[in-house]
Amino acid sequence: MSSPGRSAATIWAITRAGLVALVLLIAAFAGIPGETHPWRDGRWWLDRFSYFDSYHFVRIATEGYFTPARSCCDQAYFPGYPLAMRAAAPALSGPTLAGWIIALVAGALAAVAFSGVARQSLSAPRAQRRALWLLALAPAGVFTVAVYSESLFLAAALGAWWAGLRQRWWLAGLGAALAVSTRVTGIFLVLGLLVMYAVSLRQSRRWPGVQVLWPILPALALGGWLAWLRLRTGSWDAYREAQAIGWKRSTMAPWDALVHQFGQISGAGDGWLQVSRSIDLLAVVGGVVLTVIVLARHRWAEAAYLIPSVGVILTGSVWESAPRYALAWFPAYLILAEAAERRRWLWWLTVGISLLLGAFMVYGWATRRWVA
Repeated sequence: MSSPGRSAATIWAITRAGLVALVLLIAAFAGIPGETHPWRDGRWWLDRFSYFDSYHFVRIATEGYFTPARSCCDQAYFPGYPLAMRAAAPALSGPTLAGWIIALVAGALAAVAFSGVARQSLSAPRAQRRALWLLALAPAGVFTVAVYSESLFLAAALGAWWAGLRQRWWLAGLGAALAVSTRVTGIFLVLGLLVMYAVSLRQSRRWPGVQVLWPILPALALGGWLAWLRLRTGSWDAYREAQAIGWKRSTMAPWDALVHQFGQISGAGDGWLQVSRSIDLLAVVGGVVLTVIVLARHRWAEAAYLIPSVGVILTGSVWESAPRYALAWFPAYLILAEAAERRRWLWWLTVGISLLLGAFMVYGWATRRWVA
């Protein structure tokens, strides 16, 4: 591993250790008892990192997607992460510990990959380091030490993007295939990579050769998943149907979705939930601003990734978890780090806001309140 890669892994390890320690300390001082959920692990310390969506992943890794008593709605979760949990569970005393360790290892790999992306995208070494720190201090970072698929998706997506920037398209295709297997937003990553590839062909003015076939890899991953769902459920649209049934997700015009979100905020049952839903709103607005900036700067590949990533939330009836999805909007870290080279105050403002929102999410997660 190169020196920048080792530095990135070290920064990630130190900040993840801090998050793990904070979650455990807050939960202990708050007197959070052991879990009673049927899919808990049973070890108090480990259950601090398994909650909400974690139980879906643990259940899929243990029982699969369907049982005679359950036909919906675990198919709303893509198979890459729970399959990895299932494979590692025998060696790691169960799927929960397996999922946690996979998240930690994948997060370190994501940091190394992003350091490569930053070196390819930013000329100033300090800006490269700052971009990495912004990823490490992202507000929803607590989900990278939880039994969630965020870390695995980040590792796959950033690894694919780094490979694309280096014109290593088969490697980019492999990373994109893993990203598509992990999250639906992997499809949007492929769109960004396709634009990056098209731009590189135009600039080089060369015949593409056999590497033009790299999109087959993510296409096979997505097609295989959809075909399996079709065989099990009889529907090619089983993923969206599960989202609609299990989470009441539907598509609507952005202005209607905005009005709906304000209604969600005002109708929240307590102050904590109001703040959480307000942060969801801020994340979506921030995503729109970010998309406008990358378009204005003609960063076409990043725009092709961000437009559907932000748009699918902006036109949806559920904006919950937007800060968690924003973890993967990596162009934001690059743009902010570059801008901070000219405006030092922006660096400290960004770090301060990240730490403040991150503290809110860590406290909420540790005390079992709803966050993202």
